[in-house]
Amino acid sequence: MSEGAIGLVGRGAVLASLARAVRERPGLRLVGQAEPGALPVGADVVVCAGLYGYERVSVAAMALDMGCRLAVPPLPAMDERGREALASGLVVQVSPLLGYAPLRELAERVHRGELGRRYGLFAVYHFARNAPTPVDDAFADLLHYALEALERRPVEVYARRSALCGDQADAWHAVLRLEDETLVTLEAVAALPADGPEAERLLVEATGSDAVIRAEPTRQAVVSIGRSGLTKAVPWMPEPGERYLEAALTRLEQPDPPREVRTFETLRALWAAAAEGSAMRL
Repeated sequence: MSEGAIGLVGRGAVLASLARAVRERPGLRLVGQAEPGALPVGADVVVCAGLYGYERVSVAAMALDMGCRLAVPPLPAMDERGREALASGLVVQVSPLLGYAPLRELAERVHRGELGRRYGLFAVYHFARNAPTPVDDAFADLLHYALEALERRPVEVYARRSALCGDQADAWHAVLRLEDETLVTLEAVAALPADGPEAERLLVEATGSDAVIRAEPTRQAVVSIGRSGLTKAVPWMPEPGERYLEAALTRLEQPDPPREVRTFETLRALWAAAAEGSAMRL
């Protein structure tokens, strides 16, 4: 989509970054921003950011009912309305992690075949225990990114959903075997101290016969140590809005409902595997 009217739905800093990206992109016109309970009027397409899982499903259902094209962070796999929206071709999923330039670069290098024969992908997403993003949503974002980077169908999955730092589940650990025998290991954990110097840590490493490609986007920071000895890491990196917007518009132009539904079903299988404690075939 090179030009047209665009609306935004969401909240917080990520939404503000997305709005700036729209205003700076020639040909796009921002017609409105809305809270998660509504869709902007007069938009050709709507892009969402900063939503909880249940809000993602609600917005997707509204878009389906209104016949509106919508890009939304990955949907949780617990609601049939979400599946229906993805199958329609109107709603596409875009992982917020694509807003990180190093992760976009890693995925593009994998797409170009730089790994040779693929062996595996290992991804870790750690964030603060008091982070606003629930661990289930963070895991869905990480899974979607991994499957988009590798572009292969999962055939078997195993997962554990655990409580590491409290009584509530705050961790996902998952292993997926893809159709080309690539092994994918994913970890999303709310484990960092609430008052620690880092808000989040991301590491993705893809391995193959010809290369190992590694990205750690959140290590780019300015570290400040005060008189008291308190250390604070201040992120220093390009805003994620521009790349997330680009990914959303590209997906909206080339919707692939079977792939969208397949990702949804993969997440559903991982929930089932975690509940039953056994591997699930897809």
